[in-house]
Amino acid sequence: MKTHFLKYTILVFITFFACTKEDISPAADEQKLESLSKEIEAFTKNKSCAGGNDCKVMAMGARPCGGPSRYIVYALSKTDEKQLMEKVNAYTSLENELNIRYNRVSTCIAILPPTVDCTDGVCTVK
Repeated sequence: MKTHFLKYTILVFITFFACTKEDISPAADEQKLESLSKEIEAFTKNKSCAGGNDCKVMAMGARPCGGPSRYIVYALSKTDEKQLMEKVNAYTSLENELNIRYNRVSTCIAILPPTVDCTDGVCTVK
């Protein structure tokens, strides 16, 4: 009898601690998305440019209806484009996953990429 009790106790203990659950809630998910967004904004913070061809725009995020949720402006000479693409892809994948998880809806109006230029040595939206 005692061995069954001991086995049962050990089983409950293992099950309880083995099933640590990741915090999955709309608030926690939004916090993850916001954290990724801030990381990308910090990564592209230096928008110093030498000319118009130095300023670029990258689609970012996923709208429930399709297409990007926004665009990020960056200076090509100041940003590692490969790393930026990896960060943006992670953000886009997470936003798409959250759209599906929470059955999000949005307007289906396409968001067009902004026109950017190097103005006074800084990449800016026209």
